[in-house]
Amino acid sequence: MPDESFDAVIIGGGNKGLFLAMYLIKYGGMKVGIFERRHEIGGCLCTEELSAPGFRGNDHANIILPWYYLPVWRDFPQLWDYGIQWEQHLCSDGFVFKDNETAIAIYSDKHDPTQEKSAREIARFSQKDADKWLKMWDLEHSDAYQRVQMDNLFLPPEWQAREEVLMRQMDVYPKLIEAGFEPTEDILTGTCMNAAQTWFESQELQSCVLRFAVSSVEDITNPGSGMNAVGYTSTLPTIGFNRGGTHQVAHAAHQCLVQMGCKFFTHADVKNVIIENGAATGINLRDGSQVKANKLVVSAGMSPEQLCFEMIGEEYINDELANKVRNLAKSFGCLMWYSFAVNEAPKYKAEAFNPDIHECEWLGLQPDPDPIHIARECQHENAQEWPPLDDYCPTVGCHSLVDPSMAPPGKHVIQNEQLAPPAARYTEQEWLEIKKRYADELIQIWQDYAPNMTWDNVIGVDTNSPYDNLRMRNLAPNGTMAGIDRIPSQVGANRPTPELANYRTPIKNLYATGGCWWVGSNASCAEAYNAYKIIATDMNLGKPWEEQGKEEPESLIQQLWTIRKRVQALAPPNYSYR
Repeated sequence: MPDESFDAVIIGGGNKGLFLAMYLIKYGGMKVGIFERRHEIGGCLCTEELSAPGFRGNDHANIILPWYYLPVWRDFPQLWDYGIQWEQHLCSDGFVFKDNETAIAIYSDKHDPTQEKSAREIARFSQKDADKWLKMWDLEHSDAYQRVQMDNLFLPPEWQAREEVLMRQMDVYPKLIEAGFEPTEDILTGTCMNAAQTWFESQELQSCVLRFAVSSVEDITNPGSGMNAVGYTSTLPTIGFNRGGTHQVAHAAHQCLVQMGCKFFTHADVKNVIIENGAATGINLRDGSQVKANKLVVSAGMSPEQLCFEMIGEEYINDELANKVRNLAKSFGCLMWYSFAVNEAPKYKAEAFNPDIHECEWLGLQPDPDPIHIARECQHENAQEWPPLDDYCPTVGCHSLVDPSMAPPGKHVIQNEQLAPPAARYTEQEWLEIKKRYADELIQIWQDYAPNMTWDNVIGVDTNSPYDNLRMRNLAPNGTMAGIDRIPSQVGANRPTPELANYRTPIKNLYATGGCWWVGSNASCAEAYNAYKIIATDMNLGKPWEEQGKEEPESLIQQLWTIRKRVQALAPPNYSYR
């Protein structure tokens, strides 16, 4: 006899499992149980007192974009008040360059909704790029562009071949040409770096686009990814964070689910899925207990290897799929993710060039504007080695300048991101030595840009590395933040493999989703929402996207403008350090 019984059993209490549970309960009418191995839910939505008491930092997901929660804001509007609140700095993205002490600032959508201030800063390096920037922003604000974006983000891969989706792609084509982003053959087959260098003449702007591509787990030297540069470019003004830390997102979902009757089980290590007559009927836990699933089981957040070889079992997986899963690339996007508690925020030499760069969320540090530094860092990442110090391309951001909840009064917390070799490259003892060495190297580099960033300014530091990411078993063995790489053979209808891409598995009534599925590599609800679309279609459940007034992609676009205007309304007039 099973120890518990639910309509839907969800393995994993990360953000994908949480959001999927909300849809299964509200629109599927199901009784849902969530089983999480760790001591708390949220997965990579994690905010802790990391670097020192009272200093809070995000130890995984950090960037939040305004599209991340569009469906759940629409279908569960209480979530904003519960804590899923997108916020922005004065400058959302930027770079400071040591050799000439200049800076490029991309102002946020909140503080510069027309992007005219950003264009003026870009014009200090290239008037041509400034003009093109404004054309890009017109493109980003067009319904034609956003329809394609919403299709790309919130449709299961197999739905993206529908005629109406292809027609919307055709509709945006003239606008791409008008804005100067024509998808020519060399762009389509080329690298992200080639696209940025083709479209923009200033290395300063090229570096902004390409460094954010790396943060999106994009190897900018990888062929076949050129058109991705359009999306990275248009995203720069919308880079933001979640007010109060990314764990607030998990808290909001938890509060909603508790009210809906969902049951949570932590310290619940799932051994495998119970399979009877080719169908999933429940789960076995490692403590010997069983849970019955009356309708379905969902693996939400596990890696493809865990799904196929632990949850299902190799005897149910054909050789072709097993081989594909074993050979998935999963070493790009390993990061040093440090959090520093400091007495005062960094004061950059480049603030003499533009004082507003002081408050920049995603600020790159580079000796000079040439994006070859970023390309070489990608090459060293692929070689599983450290780059020379001149090719370190860290980003830093000080959330406490905008969100006082992140640090004690008068103090600040700064987060850092930097590519690193995979966890499996070194032993535990070697990682302990590397983590200390990297902290010293980063401070050594940082004070060349901001002289006050010495160890005397540092109160404490949390040294989060690819090795530390192994606390999340789905990120093993390398600790890459994305689970698996974002290369052409592992995105879209190929993510993680063609057989698994549409959230179904070889076992009836067993579905799978997570960061290794499309869209992947983010803290959004997209993978959960897309999985629910497949489940709802297979099982004839409620479909909110078919309700009057919720037709897609239009309702998602309207939600996007609503959220962005809501945040813009909070911006103080003429806010600037100047």
